[in-house]
Amino acid sequence: MQNLRLGPDLSLPLSEVIGQCVAILGIRGSGKSNTAGVIFEELLAARYPLSIVDIDGEYFGLKEKYEVLVVGAGENVDIELDVDAAGGVAELSLREGVPVILDVSDMLAEEREQFVLEYLTRIWSLAGKLRKPYMIGIEECHEFIPQGVRTDLKEVVSRIALRGRKRGLGAVIVSQRSAKVEKDVLTQAGMLFLHRVVHEVDMRVYGELLPWPKSEVKEQVTSLGVGECIFLSGQDIRKVRIRPRETFHGGFTPSFKPVETPKLRQVRGEILAAIQKFREGKETAPTSELALKSRLEKLEAELALKEARIRELERRLKDRGNGHHGSPPGVQANAAAPLETGDEDELPPEVLRKVARLLRRLHRLPLHERRLLAFLVSREPRAYTTAELAAWIDCAEATLLTEPPTELIDMGLISCERLARGITYRSQLKAYVSHAFSGFLPDLGPEGQHLLIAHLRRRLSQLSTAERNFSHIP
Repeated sequence: MQNLRLGPDLSLPLSEVIGQCVAILGIRGSGKSNTAGVIFEELLAARYPLSIVDIDGEYFGLKEKYEVLVVGAGENVDIELDVDAAGGVAELSLREGVPVILDVSDMLAEEREQFVLEYLTRIWSLAGKLRKPYMIGIEECHEFIPQGVRTDLKEVVSRIALRGRKRGLGAVIVSQRSAKVEKDVLTQAGMLFLHRVVHEVDMRVYGELLPWPKSEVKEQVTSLGVGECIFLSGQDIRKVRIRPRETFHGGFTPSFKPVETPKLRQVRGEILAAIQKFREGKETAPTSELALKSRLEKLEAELALKEARIRELERRLKDRGNGHHGSPPGVQANAAAPLETGDEDELPPEVLRKVARLLRRLHRLPLHERRLLAFLVSREPRAYTTAELAAWIDCAEATLLTEPPTELIDMGLISCERLARGITYRSQLKAYVSHAFSGFLPDLGPEGQHLLIAHLRRRLSQLSTAERNFSHIP
């Protein structure tokens, strides 16, 4: 088994990296990006398939020595892609072992999030079937798995980092702000490269990761030079120096000295042709086969749902024969508001009772929070700043800033993100249903889940106009 040559005194067996979550932390200029680049160089030299989420467009230099496909929207991409082709490229990369750099440097925040989400979701789904060793690299990971904020993308990245091992998936996460990264991911990382930090909050994170007294942690970390780090893997804890990258580093600090971009290796024509077909929306043979399998899975799920409905109708018929009419004790049959599309008749009573409990809880919230939720749910998955929301829901922006919807965020119904254009909110209804109603979903199937989401979306959109007293909800 090949070793990864990371430095003069650090060489790791490739087998120890398979399925591993590797965290590389440190301030800008400490050498963390070089460490990540060296790891990627060694993985590519070992022909280990990978994808790198490149937020600043600095990893294209790997093409100086290795055949890597750069896609997305940036200055150095081989081919420009949007979110519609992301899943197809992810499948090509995992099935054929094609290394890919996702250059999202020229994408707006919302477009970038959707692109990476679509790509990594396809990787996660397909890896469960193929079970091939594969690595995901993520620069500036605090923007994708931020502490205290819930998003669909964060859920997927965290799932890969924490539970990807069984599927052969590993992750290399890189950040200059340790305290802003989801702690559950950092504390469960199997391999750490801790470069120098200066912020006290980041030093506290190091104190939680290293089994040393706080005074020793601060002394050791502040003494680290550029390129030096504390390596932690199991019982192995030591100070090491990482070798310099052998390929061009696109993230160099500009200076007056001219820098010449090296000659880069070109990607094979057949790979670019396959990507072009994804971009044009044409199907190749593998994707046609995948589409058939997906269709079969959908039909099987629909069949299971119909069988579950038959059992439910038989149960209701039996209850009526015994003098019951399908209503829970103490609740009148007409207690709930009528539904225009009839989806209430399609959903089991147990699911509807859980929805009713949710509605009662939400109706206790202040009016501006109910209006905010109703608006975002109707516009999912678009994100809106506090200024935009204030205009749409007829509320002072100061109210949204001083009285943020923390309960809705904690429940997972909406997410909050601080971007360059301001604090933004978006609906997370689909993710909320997947989590809060997880026990019902196997029996509901895809169609039943769709009905549940549609039912919830309509009921939640009525929150802004409903009366404060919600006692009529069963």
